[in-house]
Amino acid sequence: MMVFGFVLRNVPHINVAKDIPEEWAGNIRNMALILILLRAGLEVDADVLKNNKSTCSKLIFLPFIAEFIAAGLSAHYLLNMPWIWSFLMASMLAAVSPAVVLPVMLKLQKKGIGVTNGVPTMVIAVAGIDDVLALSAFEVLLGITFATGTLGWTIAQGPLEMLAGIIYGILLGVIAWYIPNPDEKSSSVFRFLILCFGGMCVLFGSQALNWGAAGALGCICLPFVAAIRWKQKDWDDENNPVGDALAFVWRIIEPFLFGLIGSEIRIDYLQPNIVGLGLATMFIGIAARMLAAFASAFSAGLTLKEQIFVTFAGLPKATVQAAIGPVALSLAKKLELGAEIEEYGITILTTAVLSILIAAPLGATSIALLAPRLLGRDVNGSVREKPKPNIPETRVPMYDSHNSYHSYGTKDDGKLPSISNETSGKLPTITNETSNSNNIYSIEKL
Repeated sequence: MMVFGFVLRNVPHINVAKDIPEEWAGNIRNMALILILLRAGLEVDADVLKNNKSTCSKLIFLPFIAEFIAAGLSAHYLLNMPWIWSFLMASMLAAVSPAVVLPVMLKLQKKGIGVTNGVPTMVIAVAGIDDVLALSAFEVLLGITFATGTLGWTIAQGPLEMLAGIIYGILLGVIAWYIPNPDEKSSSVFRFLILCFGGMCVLFGSQALNWGAAGALGCICLPFVAAIRWKQKDWDDENNPVGDALAFVWRIIEPFLFGLIGSEIRIDYLQPNIVGLGLATMFIGIAARMLAAFASAFSAGLTLKEQIFVTFAGLPKATVQAAIGPVALSLAKKLELGAEIEEYGITILTTAVLSILIAAPLGATSIALLAPRLLGRDVNGSVREKPKPNIPETRVPMYDSHNSYHSYGTKDDGKLPSISNETSGKLPTITNETSNSNNIYSIEKL
């Protein structure tokens, strides 16, 4: 779908993507991001995170910090950008695309591939929280760059955004434990609606308040907290109606998301003097991330093959880059800050386009090819056959000759006629024993 979006944007005479309002495209991307983050939070295994707190923390923070620093230094020295602009671009490049990573990880988890050491859960957590870190850093640096507030408030805004998202997710998640009533037949429908509307409220609301990181983190925390109780009381990994509903909606919106991401790749934005240095900046950052990820996974008790897979799992870039890549340029034009500042914005946008064009398909291909070769299948963790439900005893109401009603299991003074099934393989034999004038047939479970 990215290829079709690219064609519809850049081929002359069929450039239909230009007629798509940017506000519509942005809202569709946001809706897709909400679904991605809700699925990520719902599928994360709380027990795996609890048992691997140190490993998950290292895999989340160290690779992000390594790529952020390496890309920032490279942008400053290779692209001759000021320090604040170079690290603004680095925060955009350091985000991993959950739209590429999440579907593959969920398929591996369902098949029981890599679940022995919790690799899919760790990668899902890394992809989700990595975006929160990238968005927080971008919001803070953007505020400092364009002086949209006092320095102290701008610096404090990032941690406050994350705290607000966590509090929102925990509160609404706990409410979802009790509302709706778990005994309701349609409780899964109401839970699905709570997640969707709760995610939309926090994401769009945070964007309206310019607290973007709060929305992303709230979308992850809400289903994660709610699922802790749901999995304990009502359903398990083999029977997850809310997850199935989110997966169904994702299959509908997925082509729109990747088509719109492909339409963001505009050839006229690719400045020849920036392409080579922009690619070098991107790959230096990716190399630093991969080294840090391998070092973080080395002491985590993972096998060598799992360490290699985790190293490549942070490669894809698409969703966040498409969302925040044009922001700096748009703001520079809006504030009329001059050609030099706009040139920095064009450099960030060009690098974002290159990261989508190169890293998204490269990362998706790497994960798809390496997963079955590097991750082992856990027989106990694979999708198991659901146990057959117990068939309740059939009850057939009958009327006797006096039209008096009897239900199965009701005995009169006499003996009841019954249909019995011998275990020797013979056909069922019918015995009819009557007492007085009351006749009732008893059907025993065959």
